[in-house]
Amino acid sequence: MRLVCGRCGHPAEVTVAGDGQPVGFESELTATAMLEWLAYARAALASGEPGVVVGTCTGCRAPLAVGDRVEVALPCPHCGETARGPAADVLVDQRTEPWTHVTGGEADVEYRLVMLEDVRGVAAGCAACGAPTPPADPSNRCPSCRAVAWMARGQGRLQLGVRVDGQRDRKPFKALVPVVTGEAMLNADARHGTRARSGRSLAGATALGCASAIAALVLLIAAAAIAAHFAHC
Repeated sequence: MRLVCGRCGHPAEVTVAGDGQPVGFESELTATAMLEWLAYARAALASGEPGVVVGTCTGCRAPLAVGDRVEVALPCPHCGETARGPAADVLVDQRTEPWTHVTGGEADVEYRLVMLEDVRGVAAGCAACGAPTPPADPSNRCPSCRAVAWMARGQGRLQLGVRVDGQRDRKPFKALVPVVTGEAMLNADARHGTRARSGRSLAGATALGCASAIAALVLLIAAAAIAAHFAHC
């Protein structure tokens, strides 16, 4: 599939198998790339036109998406039959595949974007503002900010959320939160982890500097002692 990134305009080519599964999809992201991914998911869901994600732009790391209703034809390399239909029916959406692991400071936690079905009675909340969004609410829009909270796909409705699992503040932590909340938490944990790593590097450099200074002082004292010895001889 030949695509153009909707964010930076970079051309891309994505290989998709006959079963609709993108090949070679990168799932483990850095914290920075995951923040970009969550920001795209939040904006895409709020617009009501999220599309089907099939890859990652090599230029700006944004998701590459195909519109739900775009007609797609995937010939099977084995039997020759061609699967045809709207992208939402033919392609396997990779939107929720990426994840990231953040360590450092007081955090050791994983962040994953997840897809939720309203028929299961589970909701994360509005991706745009974080307000509660009851699965039983017939409206697809957030009752607080009026952004799209549920997108129609197939016979039901779907919503995006962020699952956080691990340790935060040195305590076990497991939660399902709205996308906007997940962004804020990941940003905070990534910053704390960076500061912790920088602090350890600085401490190591300081310790090395102290050791060097002590070694130089010892050598200076030894040199002075040797000079004094030969001066008396």
